[in-house]
Amino acid sequence: MDHKRKKYEALFLLGFSLLFYLFFAFYDGAVICVDSPSYINMYLSREPFYCIFLALLRKLCGGTDRYLLAAVCIQSILAAYAAWALAVYLRKEFSLTFWQTGVVMGMPIAASLLCRFAAQRSSMYSNSILTEGITCSLFLLFTRYLAEFYYRRSRRSLAAAAALSLIMIATRKQMYVTLLLLCLVVCLAGCRAKKIWGGVRDASLCAACVIILNLLLDIGYNCALHGEAATHSGDNRFLATVCLYTAERTDGERIEEEEARSLFYQIYDVCDSQGYLRHCAPHGWYNRVTHFADYYDCIQIDTMWPAIEDYVHTSYEDDEVLLEQRVDDITGEIIRGLFPGVWLKVCGCFADNFLSGLITTVAKQNPILILYSAAVYVFYLILLVLQVRAEGVTKLTLWALYVLVSIIVNVSVVSVVIFCQTRYTIYNMPLFYIALWMLLVRQHRPRTVS
Repeated sequence: MDHKRKKYEALFLLGFSLLFYLFFAFYDGAVICVDSPSYINMYLSREPFYCIFLALLRKLCGGTDRYLLAAVCIQSILAAYAAWALAVYLRKEFSLTFWQTGVVMGMPIAASLLCRFAAQRSSMYSNSILTEGITCSLFLLFTRYLAEFYYRRSRRSLAAAAALSLIMIATRKQMYVTLLLLCLVVCLAGCRAKKIWGGVRDASLCAACVIILNLLLDIGYNCALHGEAATHSGDNRFLATVCLYTAERTDGERIEEEEARSLFYQIYDVCDSQGYLRHCAPHGWYNRVTHFADYYDCIQIDTMWPAIEDYVHTSYEDDEVLLEQRVDDITGEIIRGLFPGVWLKVCGCFADNFLSGLITTVAKQNPILILYSAAVYVFYLILLVLQVRAEGVTKLTLWALYVLVSIIVNVSVVSVVIFCQTRYTIYNMPLFYIALWMLLVRQHRPRTVS
């Protein structure tokens, strides 16, 4: 009887989650954002999976309105399923009650509502034509299967987590964080089982398979689309932007290639005259991170990228793949020339961004919510320490620690190359509040040494 009741409760939660996300899918429709055309038009600078996803729907449904609506419906169903699947899994693993499971499922829903109403986006990621439309949901599923692998030693769950990591990496490069987390957890599982080298072997095998399959998908996609065996372009433009932001004009002397050096001076002079660079930022941490966020796209999208592409298009034959490869070569030359002289400033920029990313993971960055963010992290750590003192190392403490590590890994990767807006850090927001909630109510199994 209890099993049947839990089944009906799970179905009720799934129905509620589906109704919530599908309501907004039809209420708001497909929301076109600034980056959406680059996925719709299958730019070479974009990873293949989301472009293929949209292209297949366009082929099947036809018509802009129909295939984009189909996309947001699928994304909304995926979001509903991911929120529900994680909650139901945690209910089973930590013996949560029905209403506690509902609260856990409500955390991703609450994060979506914050995007819709509090973040001034006027849409949720699930109904936006952006890679976040699928990766936010897949990240929750990835976490669910990775946890099941660690707790239950399930090889099937490990395979599912690796497959989800591959899909996410093939969707957006930021999702290499999932591969780092996967390898870390696999190694820890090996240590837990006192098979350290076995854990390292399994982690290496997972990483190799994901990286090789992603590379093959990338090359195959561009072969089919452009007729050339090439990977997507533009990966190094992010670090090039940070190097430009932290550089002084004299740093250009170290760029060896004449074309790249000339373009650096051209780009630098525009950025310097417009106040885009770090030495133009006002004093104080908040002012620095705000300045970096405000002018990052001005450097990359408005200045650096057009300048290099215009130069390449006027200097080389009209072959898209060759042109993009030459753009990558030039940005690579700029990085190699600038980085040895600006790495300390880049580290300073990283430190500013890292702190900003911790904040945007749990709240919006403004003077009031900065204090809230500091307080909620302290509260989380206090609860974690109390839990360890009361019960020792349990499944719950390991879950809470994993969430902290996931936040640190994601924020670190993002902070190196771009500013930490919520779009890049929201992946861990639901997980943080789920772990905080579970620590608060102290729902867990009897003590389990891991």
